[in-house]
Amino acid sequence: SISKFEKKKFYDCIDKRIQGEPVSRIVGTRNFWKNNFSISKYTLNPRPDTEVIIDIVTKNYCNNVNHIQVLDLGSGSGCIGLSILEDLKNASLLSLDICKQALKQVNINAEKLNLSKKLFCCQANWFENAWIEKINLITQNETLFSKKKFDIIVCNPPYIKSSDVEKLQNEVKNYDPLISLDGGIDGCDSYRAIFKDLRQLLTTDGIGFFEIGFDMLDYIKIILKEFNLKLIRVHKDIQGYDRVIEIK
Repeated sequence: SISKFEKKKFYDCIDKRIQGEPVSRIVGTRNFWKNNFSISKYTLNPRPDTEVIIDIVTKNYCNNVNHIQVLDLGSGSGCIGLSILEDLKNASLLSLDICKQALKQVNINAEKLNLSKKLFCCQANWFENAWIEKINLITQNETLFSKKKFDIIVCNPPYIKSSDVEKLQNEVKNYDPLISLDGGIDGCDSYRAIFKDLRQLLTTDGIGFFEIGFDMLDYIKIILKEFNLKLIRVHKDIQGYDRVIEIK
């Protein structure tokens, strides 16, 4: 037998699902890579497509014996950066997000995974000029970071065209934060803002791994050329779509 409270809680969950709320939002967790990550209304619901980034990074750096500095831009729940941090034992991570509540979620997940001592969080907005200065101050003053720049930069920025947001599934447009979805008129606003300053953040041999929309590669190539960045390779997701670019 179950209590009236448990019964009510169960039926409340059923009602939420009928209204279109994703199961992961109802239970407050989502499985990603090797772990269940706590999520909130301030964080994007992690997608399997994004695991492509983790797969590439861990394969490329798993045998690296040197200290690796990782920057996770737009960290959300922290699923990308923390998954990498867990797999690369000699890494330290700077998680950056515009949203203070999202960074709280990063810390919650880091504590669950016993990764807090290898993590530093920073609230910043890459559309503001001062965001690079904030990062520089952290790498100069925090003992967690031995270098001023990063060996790995990972990012899943908002890349949905503003006009397409309303066309998304209800589970996405009604429950994911708009700031994590809307990439501007052509979906590329965040790429322009970040790529403009990317060289200031990458070490000489550093590489950036960015998720892109399945139909965005041609737009991205133009932006990369504009900021004199090199496209090393393009990685496809499990459906065969262009999903992650490797750049420097």
